[in-house]
Amino acid sequence: MQPIKTLIIDDEANARGAIKNLLHHLNLPVEVVGEAGSAAEGFEKINSLQPELLFLDIQMPGKSGIELMQEMNRENMQVIFVTAHQGFAIQALKLSAIDYILKPVDPVDLKEAVEKALKQKNKLASEQMILFQQALQYLQQPQQKAPRKLALSTSEGILFAEIKDIIWIESLTGYCKFYLQAQKPVVVSKNLKEYEDLLSPHHFFRTHQSSIVNLSHIKKYVRGEGGQVWMSDGSEIEVARRRKEELLNKMNDLNL
Repeated sequence: MQPIKTLIIDDEANARGAIKNLLHHLNLPVEVVGEAGSAAEGFEKINSLQPELLFLDIQMPGKSGIELMQEMNRENMQVIFVTAHQGFAIQALKLSAIDYILKPVDPVDLKEAVEKALKQKNKLASEQMILFQQALQYLQQPQQKAPRKLALSTSEGILFAEIKDIIWIESLTGYCKFYLQAQKPVVVSKNLKEYEDLLSPHHFFRTHQSSIVNLSHIKKYVRGEGGQVWMSDGSEIEVARRRKEELLNKMNDLNL
């Protein structure tokens, strides 16, 4: 496999060095063609080196990584954001299916992010731009205003699903299946845990190791050892015994 041309932009030299060392240690098909310590320097090197993959710090003195992205042409370039913060920005990136890794960089996370970038290398530039524009919309809105849509990157393209229309999510091996209101189910190559963390503020609840439900779409709770919830699409979802009490409390809080 031809190594993917890579540029690292981070104001911390130690952080740039850590990524370079890990990439070398993991023996990934990556060629680091340059690095930059600021957004301004990064902009120049993107134009001169034409990298195919970019590791980009979000928060830097002066211009941020997000502001840099707004200025440049992203055609034929994958971007992996690097950040030490797990707040609103990370939620926005997750909602938009944009990849990121947290500092200090974990080798497993780095390997997974690079492998995903390699798989998506030939993805349509238009799809990449759509995802990035969605991320920008989330990042620029007030933090107290919850995003309404979730970007689901499927084998057929990108589906922007209204969060309120997600009925429940089923865990498959290495994948998730989304059951949506008035739409066919869609399969996404992410694990259920990612969506549990992401959607819990939107009144979603993990009833079992293999399912997350939208509390607003529960039509009936059937008593039992753990019980069942009957959803608006007719699905009957098992509730783990250890999750029963918390589920009933959350349903009561929402007056379900």
